[in-house]
Amino acid sequence: MNRSRLLVAGATALVGAGLVLAPVAAQATPVSTASSSAPGQPGAETTSPVTNVTVVPNPRSVLIVVDVDRITNLKLVQDGKDVDVVQSSDWSSPSRPGRFLVKGTGLDAEDFGITTTGGAPVVPVHVDFGQAAVPQAIDKTSERQIERIAAQVEAGRFDHVLEFEALPGATVSVTTNGVTTTAVADRYGTAEVPVRFRAGSNPQSSFQTFNGKTSSPDTVTWEF
Repeated sequence: MNRSRLLVAGATALVGAGLVLAPVAAQATPVSTASSSAPGQPGAETTSPVTNVTVVPNPRSVLIVVDVDRITNLKLVQDGKDVDVVQSSDWSSPSRPGRFLVKGTGLDAEDFGITTTGGAPVVPVHVDFGQAAVPQAIDKTSERQIERIAAQVEAGRFDHVLEFEALPGATVSVTTNGVTTTAVADRYGTAEVPVRFRAGSNPQSSFQTFNGKTSSPDTVTWEF
């Protein structure tokens, strides 16, 4: 018996040294630069290594691709603070652009900056999120929980609660076997959505709505 959740709509993934995304239109921003005397040394980079920044919108997130003229360690910052985002690698080079995957927080656009661990001048980056302004809700069900749900469905207990990660205050809507249920994410960004499974195949889609904006749907199939 297959007790694993089958992913139907593929998610963005890190593969090797690069981020893999579906090809979409990009917004390129050329940046002038000069070389540094000692790249990688804290406080030593007096010029930015950035030569070009490309913002690639995607329904689920935004990819920021940064071309550089030397080996360096890039950082994404906002309001003077490091931004905690998925990064393709700890270092970048002319043949290995830096890549940052940024999820929306409900805003249509945000301003960021690109700097280095060596303290290079910040290069501003304006990001229009488009549909990615509200990211997909993330199903937090673990493999162990999936196994437990599968056993309970096999025993005839079909009503369960799934935990989703969402924007605080967002409404998460989940449609399972044609029936839609909802829950509002708490201040920690957790939404507990009741669902009803059945033996066999259970198609399911989910999305979150925040301040009138709706994320792209995430579609999976549960097999019990």
